[in-house]
Amino acid sequence: MIKFENISHQFKDKKALENINGIIDDGEVVAIIGENGSGKSTLLNVVATFIKPSSGKLIYNDMNVFERKENIEKFRELISYVSEKSTFIPELTLRDNLLYFKSVFSSQRCIHDIAMHVKIDNLLDENPNKLSKGQKQRFALAISLLKDAKIILLDEPAEGLDIETKQIVKDLVKEFKEKSCTVFYVTHDEDEVEEVCDKIIALKDGKVKFFGTVDEFWKTYEKFYSVTFEPLENPGKKLTRIMNIDELKIAQEKIRVLHIRNLGLREIINITENVYVEHKATQQR
Repeated sequence: MIKFENISHQFKDKKALENINGIIDDGEVVAIIGENGSGKSTLLNVVATFIKPSSGKLIYNDMNVFERKENIEKFRELISYVSEKSTFIPELTLRDNLLYFKSVFSSQRCIHDIAMHVKIDNLLDENPNKLSKGQKQRFALAISLLKDAKIILLDEPAEGLDIETKQIVKDLVKEFKEKSCTVFYVTHDEDEVEEVCDKIIALKDGKVKFFGTVDEFWKTYEKFYSVTFEPLENPGKKLTRIMNIDELKIAQEKIRVLHIRNLGLREIINITENVYVEHKATQQR
């Protein structure tokens, strides 16, 4: 179990996190969502122990992680961090990189088995700088699998990747969950959240706007759509409006829909706070 107790962090004149509270149980996959600058990376770096919070506690089971240096070292042994900007040793082949990290982690895992698992076994003699973005991400996942981690930190691991790599990422997350690992998953992809996540932490300006299960999220926030259309009474005039499902059903009697886009999770949070309220007020004038 991981528990946040009033975690806050200040960067000079900016408060990156403010009073973060919540509990994540073993085996839960937690989506961390929010706009750029909302505090996602800072929270992930606190869990990774790269950043010590300015105040508050990070509790793992009964251990106050930042209370003692030995607690931090013990906690770090449980963590595997995969970033979209993961660093490799460019002078070494994938095979030699994996051998190096296997030694660093004192791992007993079979390199070839791991490479096959993430479908890079045909690339082991290549250098990392020759890989595509998707191949580099698979390689980063292979390195993370060398470590027998209990806490997995994934910083937008499927962002901008091909369908096959995205599926590999989701399958690995499901495997981590089956092993009762705790996974923190930074993403803004609704499909990824729906398919693999148990909880959502939604951040805005360093504050928690929502912390709960995926089902609770959708009970709190409606699904919205960006609808581009032509009014039937004014054909040729192209408009775009934000609508929920009920408004869309009513509007379809008066419009010709040209395009519909599901709004992302971050957009939905913003809409329920400001944008949608202003839009409704405009409609009522």
